[in-house]
Amino acid sequence: MPVVRLIAENVGPFDKLDVDFSDGAGGPHLGPHILAGVNGSGKSTLLRTIAWVLSWLGHGFPREEWRHFLRGPESRALLHVAPTDEVPYVDAATADTENNWVVGLREWVQSFHLIAEPDSGKSHHGEDFRWARFGREDSLNKDLPFTVAAYAPARALSYVNTAVEMDALRHPSHNSLGFESAIQNGAIQRWLVDLFSRKALAKERGQEFGSYEQSLNRFQEALRLVCGDENVRIDVELRPSLEPRLYFRGRALNFSQLADGVRTTVGWLADFMMRQDQTRRTNGEGAEEPGILLLDEVDIYLHPRWQRILLPAIRRALPNVQIIASSHSPFVISSCEGARVHVLSLDEHGVAHAAPPQDAPFGESVTATLKDIFGVESRFDAETEQDLKVWDNLKRAEAVGSLTPAERKQLEKLSHKLSKRSEELKLIVDTTVRLPAGLLNGLESQTIGKPARPRASKKKRPGVEAPGRSRRGVKLA
Repeated sequence: MPVVRLIAENVGPFDKLDVDFSDGAGGPHLGPHILAGVNGSGKSTLLRTIAWVLSWLGHGFPREEWRHFLRGPESRALLHVAPTDEVPYVDAATADTENNWVVGLREWVQSFHLIAEPDSGKSHHGEDFRWARFGREDSLNKDLPFTVAAYAPARALSYVNTAVEMDALRHPSHNSLGFESAIQNGAIQRWLVDLFSRKALAKERGQEFGSYEQSLNRFQEALRLVCGDENVRIDVELRPSLEPRLYFRGRALNFSQLADGVRTTVGWLADFMMRQDQTRRTNGEGAEEPGILLLDEVDIYLHPRWQRILLPAIRRALPNVQIIASSHSPFVISSCEGARVHVLSLDEHGVAHAAPPQDAPFGESVTATLKDIFGVESRFDAETEQDLKVWDNLKRAEAVGSLTPAERKQLEKLSHKLSKRSEELKLIVDTTVRLPAGLLNGLESQTIGKPARPRASKKKRPGVEAPGRSRRGVKLA
């Protein structure tokens, strides 16, 4: 059920927001869609705007906090949704609570000409927000026929002392759009224990157990992809109590013992796949469940090596899910072929803007990504970058002969300081570096337009030429 367009007004730092999540021609694109931009440019707000439009009272969306991101009744947003092999429709939300809110929202949606029948649809409302669906006659339902969930960095996954604390998930959408509170720790461990137990019991009784085994295998394969380790697996300890454990790098770890990066990533992955599994069992759908996955700061706590493999791994593990994630990492942004990057920026008035999407810089260097996407021109730290600017200005003055004695002393001191900082800087500032003999030969050859002459390793006798060559290195007939 991919989103192809988000339009919003008066939300957070945005006066107006129009983001294209399509394939460029209005069709669905599963992404990953990566949101990039400076702090305060609205990456998290954009994700929460999507969640706001999709939310229901039981979805756990942080409604009280969200009020502070809106600017009164004129705050509104819509999602143009294009299900595969189904008629597109629009979901919309508004902060307007007046009696004519449905009419106002319908007219606003109709102005964009996104769907054929904008007058049809259903609506519902909560205490402070209103929602409507246009273009489909089916009712709005908190138990959606696909999985939608939103996650922010959270160490929610942890050791559960007893099976009593493992409460089953109420329904697939319960608290699914809670971001920081979305991960249901007890329910995840109950889900894993149940899968192992039901598989074992069904197998012992000669009953069908393939569906439980399939769910376990899908989750374990996703873990292996995300962790980049073929030996990762989940098992359940019998004593002292039933307890899921992750076998990782030769150790059996309970969920409190996991490193922060593993704990956070495994947490949202397990939560999302648990919701997928429950949706599938409820609706009787196939293994590759559709869905929308919103990830805020997907790279946090992760080593750059993991950042490079995360999005391609998620894309393979969840092949039918639309992924929209925010990131500050050039390793994440350049990691996944076919990804789309949405760069957000702030103008001089503090208003945020979204640039048209661009293809991810797959195959480009991290340095190029830093420059093109993040606007970071230098590959050095900020202090070194400033020192190099001063050094460069002094060298320019030296080249035109306008360097004062004081500036010359400053240049020598700065050159010495930079050359001691790293070998790379030494090559930049050390003007006395001698070029290798082979490189000198090549430069000499290019200058005279003739093949380079090998430098003799021993002194020749006067008047004796190399066989077949004259004194100028021209081959004799």
